Amino acid sequence: MKQRDPLFSSLFLLFLLFIASFFIPFPVVLNVIAMGLLVVGALLYGKPAEKIQLLKERKHIWFMLAFAAMLLVSFLLSSNHASGLRALQLRIPLLLFPLSVGLLRLRRVQRNNILLSMAIIVTLACLACLCRSVYLYQKDHNEALLYNDSLSSLIGQQSIYTSILVNLSIYIFGWFLFYVASSTWKKILLFLAILFLFVISYLLASRNMMLILYATTILFAFYSIIRKRRYLEGVTLLVALFIVGFLFYKFFPKTINRFRELAYTQFSYNSQGRESHYAGVLEADQWNGANFRLAAWHCGLELFKEHPVFGVGLGDKKDELFKKYEQKQFQFAITTRKNVHNNYLDILFSLGVAGLILFILGWVILPFIRLAKSRDGLGILILLTFALAMLTENYFDRGIGAMLFGFFIPFLLAERTREN
Repeated sequence: MKQRDPLFSSLFLLFLLFIASFFIPFPVVLNVIAMGLLVVGALLYGKPAEKIQLLKERKHIWFMLAFAAMLLVSFLLSSNHASGLRALQLRIPLLLFPLSVGLLRLRRVQRNNILLSMAIIVTLACLACLCRSVYLYQKDHNEALLYNDSLSSLIGQQSIYTSILVNLSIYIFGWFLFYVASSTWKKILLFLAILFLFVISYLLASRNMMLILYATTILFAFYSIIRKRRYLEGVTLLVALFIVGFLFYKFFPKTINRFRELAYTQFSYNSQGRESHYAGVLEADQWNGANFRLAAWHCGLELFKEHPVFGVGLGDKKDELFKKYEQKQFQFAITTRKNVHNNYLDILFSLGVAGLILFILGWVILPFIRLAKSRDGLGILILLTFALAMLTENYFDRGIGAMLFGFFIPFLLAERTREN
């Protein structure tokens, strides 16, 4: 009989505390304290000699640290140190987690059990959010209270960040349902949790996350049918997705407005149109999530072309972006203080091609290769979800975004591999 490792048990609790801190609507200092405790716990877990050896073996960490170093140098060379310091503080997890969580050596079963516990926390938090929203709806009969940021307001999060955690939780539950769970009651609980989170995903109405989730589900269904020859499971999954989608559309129609915005991609920088809302009437002269992003991306690309190698600098990126907005008479973006809503483009115009290459190598390409070599389907799915999510959001300009991304990628790669 295996003895429990008390040090790992403590580390396990620190992992859960860190994830739970995202769902407690207290000041951000709670997230910072939870992150600090996890970093210290990860540093103390294992021998120093082992960590040095892991640092030599895990090449992706070299590029992660090189990217962090470039952030620091770019900050020092910027003229606006106040803005640069704020940007640097938000990106601290990109340095701390690779040097702590990234140097752990965990068995895959340990890592996946931590992921399962995280998914349970996310599910319970979403259940609390839904109960509160239903209660408020019964009082005011305002359907908007059931959707988007209103649904996640209990935990003080924007819907986009709750949505990505919901996606990851569905993947984790699905993994345990199809590849781990043995007893019938466990499979039933996992299935009900997945079904519930699909409802939450739809109500959160994050276009990008919904498209990724549905595409993943359809691809997995065809994979089960063609590759694994699980015909009944694959067809059942497709039929269930169609039925659930139809019911959502019938009883919760507001989310569809988020997709109707994609038909209105034309824009004029000097337009004084108001911002569209999923609960209102969609009109062609409004600013919406689609046409705003196209307008902002044009501004970011122009800044990159003017400073292609090393960018405008971490501290000056905000000032330079708003100068470009002013040049374009993009009053809507100035008034609402919008960033470019694309993590890759933000890195490109602030750190140049050099910064983007370091980032993609250290945080996307090398991790993907490592996960593929170890045949880690769940890890690959989580990595690709983060990579795709950053196409429409600037994760590093939000504390929660940098923390989630900075944590999950090194954590997925902390598994003990054959080479180790």
